[in-house]
Amino acid sequence: MSPDSFAEGCKMLLFAAKGDTSAVATILSQGKVTVDFRDYDRRTAIHVAASEGDEAMVKFLCERGAKINRSDRWGGSPLDDALRHRHKKLATYLRSKGAATGHADKSTNLITAASEGDIEEVNMLIEDKVDINCADYDKRTAMHLAAGEGQYMCLKALLDGGGNPNAEDRFGNRPLDDAQRNDHIDCISILIKFEGANGTAKRNKEATIDDSGHDLSKLNVQVDTMKVDWTEVEMIEKIGAGEFGEIFKCKWRGNLVAAKCVKSAKIRQEWQKNKKDDELNESLSTTAKDVALNDFRIETSILRQLRHPNICMLLGYSNTKDYEVMISELMKCSLLDVFKAHRIQGTQLSKKKQLRYAIELAKGMNYLHTCRPPILHRDLKPANLLVDFKDTLKITDFGLAKLRPNKDVGETDTFTMTGETGSYRFMAPEVFRHETYNEKPNKNGVKAVTCAAIDGTRPVVPRHWDAELSQLIEDSWVTALFSGAAGASVRLVS
Repeated sequence: MSPDSFAEGCKMLLFAAKGDTSAVATILSQGKVTVDFRDYDRRTAIHVAASEGDEAMVKFLCERGAKINRSDRWGGSPLDDALRHRHKKLATYLRSKGAATGHADKSTNLITAASEGDIEEVNMLIEDKVDINCADYDKRTAMHLAAGEGQYMCLKALLDGGGNPNAEDRFGNRPLDDAQRNDHIDCISILIKFEGANGTAKRNKEATIDDSGHDLSKLNVQVDTMKVDWTEVEMIEKIGAGEFGEIFKCKWRGNLVAAKCVKSAKIRQEWQKNKKDDELNESLSTTAKDVALNDFRIETSILRQLRHPNICMLLGYSNTKDYEVMISELMKCSLLDVFKAHRIQGTQLSKKKQLRYAIELAKGMNYLHTCRPPILHRDLKPANLLVDFKDTLKITDFGLAKLRPNKDVGETDTFTMTGETGSYRFMAPEVFRHETYNEKPNKNGVKAVTCAAIDGTRPVVPRHWDAELSQLIEDSWVTALFSGAAGASVRLVS
C-alpha cells in the first residue's frame, strides 16, 4: 500500500473514532482504501468505533460490508473492544450480526481465517511468521481447514508459505483427503502439485499389500481406523437411556467418552451383572431390534463423515454382534437439561446465552444443509442438542437423519419422505401431514403439532424483546394456507 493510501486509511480510523460518518464515506468513495483497512496494529474502523461505543458508526460500517470478526494484532475482535469498555447495547448489536470474541492465540486466528477464506488475514499472519503448521485439538492444520472448505486462495498462500501438505490429523487424514471428500477440484490440483498425498486413514483402506506381504485386494480386506475393540473400553456409569439405547460414561484409550449402545446388546447385560442394576433386564423384540440397528447404522454412517465444531463428534464404533456401540465425545448435558434446571430454579437463560446457543445451532444446521448431498436431521429438539464442558452447543442423534436425494434437471426441489418422523412437539407441519419436504426452513416448526398444522397457532413474541430478533423470528414464519388455516410456528423454549 502506498504511503498516501495508508495515510487516508489512518484518517478514516480517526474519523471513525470521532463518529463522523460523512467523512468516512467521503474517504471510502475515493477508492484508495477499503472499509476493512488496518493500521499497524491491524485495528479496523469497526474496532475503533466499537471501542468508542458508537453504535451508529458500527452500523454504518456494517452496512458497507465491514468484516465484523477481524482480529487485531493481539487477537482482539470488535466485540472484545465493546465488551472491554462495557458498551453492552453495542455488544448485543454486534452479536446479532454474528460477531464473536477473538483469539489472543495467533495460531487459532490462522486456522479460523483459513477456514473462512479470509486471505488478507492469512497473508498477514504468514508475514508475522506464525507457525503455518500449527494444529488444533484434533491435529488439524489451517491447510486441512482450507482444503476441506474449498478455500483455494488461502490454501495456495499456505503452500507457498512453506506449509506441510502432508500433515496428518489424529484421524489419519491429510489436506488432500479433506479436499477429495468435498470434491474441491482446484484444491485437489494444487495439493497434488505440491506433492500432497492421502493420509494413513485412506491408504489403509486402499492398501493392497500389508506388512506381511499379503495382497489385501485379493482378500477383500479393508482397514477401518474407527473400529473399536470393546475390550479397550472401561465402563464407569450409566448417564442416559432411551427407547432403543442406553448411554454410558466410559474410559477409552485414556479419555473419558460417551458410549451409546443398542439396548439389546450384550454390553447391557454385562453392565447390569457387574453393577447389580435394579432395572429389569428388558430385551427388545425382533422388530424393535431391527429398528434400533437400522438407526444405529444410519447414525454411524453419517457421523463418520461429519467434522464441525457444532456437531457432536463420533470417535469410534463397534458393530459386531452383541456389541453395537457408538463412542463419541463426552458432553456435559443436553439443552433440555439446561431448560429444566432454569425452570426448577425459577430463572431464565440470559439473552446473551440464548443468542449464542441459537447461533451455534444455526451454524451446525447450516453445515448439515450445505453438505453434498444435504443432510436432513429430522429429529431436532432440545434433548438432541448437547452442551459440552466449555458450554458449546452441539447437535447429536442422527438415527432419523436422511441424505437428501440429488435433484435431476427439471425435478422439484422437494421430496417424498417418511411422514410423522421425529418428535411430535417439534415436528414441522408438512412432515406431520405426510407432505413432501426438504432441508430448507421454508415452513415452521410446531408448538403442538395438531394446533400448528391445523389451526396455525403461533407463540406471542414479547414486546420487550430485541426488535431485530423479533423480526427474524417473524420472518421465519412463512404463511402457508391449508385446510382454511394459516401456517404454523416455531416452538420457542426458554
